[in-house]
Amino acid sequence: MKLSGRVALVTGAGKGIGQAIALAFAKEGADIAVNAAHLSSAEGTTEIVRQLGRRAIAIEADVAEVDQVEGMVNRVISELGGIHILVNNAGVNLEVVPTVEQSVEKWDRTMNINLRGTYLCCRQAGKWMVAYKVGKIINIASMFGMSGFPMRTAYAPSKAAVINLTQDLAVEWAKYNINVNCIAPGYVMTDLLRALIKQGKLDLEALQRRTPLGRLGTPEEIGNAAVFLASDEANYITGATLAVDGGWSAYGYI
Repeated sequence: MKLSGRVALVTGAGKGIGQAIALAFAKEGADIAVNAAHLSSAEGTTEIVRQLGRRAIAIEADVAEVDQVEGMVNRVISELGGIHILVNNAGVNLEVVPTVEQSVEKWDRTMNINLRGTYLCCRQAGKWMVAYKVGKIINIASMFGMSGFPMRTAYAPSKAAVINLTQDLAVEWAKYNINVNCIAPGYVMTDLLRALIKQGKLDLEALQRRTPLGRLGTPEEIGNAAVFLASDEANYITGATLAVDGGWSAYGYI
């Protein structure tokens, strides 16, 4: 198994992409610390991980809060014996509105969860990784952070900043044998996306037409990409952003 003997902390892992990453890691032999904003959500994923034969703990924490992040990371190290892999998946997209109508409070919250939360988790987990000179960090950004999208002036800049933070940390921590990379998913068929399609807020056929591969991604496909970046097969990759978007970001013709 590719991740045997390793401990992974996955934030925002109660459902969707985060849960898929946690389960993909467990199937490859990793023990998992499952973070979510609500304990019940984290416990659901934790139970599945245990059914796969791996150790798992559920942690409720707001990644934007310093004290909660410190407590979360310290608990992972204490109960599972270290933190070899960190996946910063926790994120929000609170508004899709014209910028002049945007809520400053929701803009701040988006930045706090998506960027500040990623920074705080990297900073805290990085202390253990630097001390032991080992670690794989995978930040979940978005194709929205790689180009311009209207009415995304909180979410998209937050994800662009995550991509830059990934590069900065990769360069700074390379001497400690820590790989820091980023995954930029495209449209992925999660429960949230299904609900938006059902509500008429997204046009599934239009999204499929715009995607060169002609379909949306699955959470499991993001999980597979994360397994690769967390494994020894990616030891010479750091500071990279892997677009897992069906060719969306490469497509220049509308």
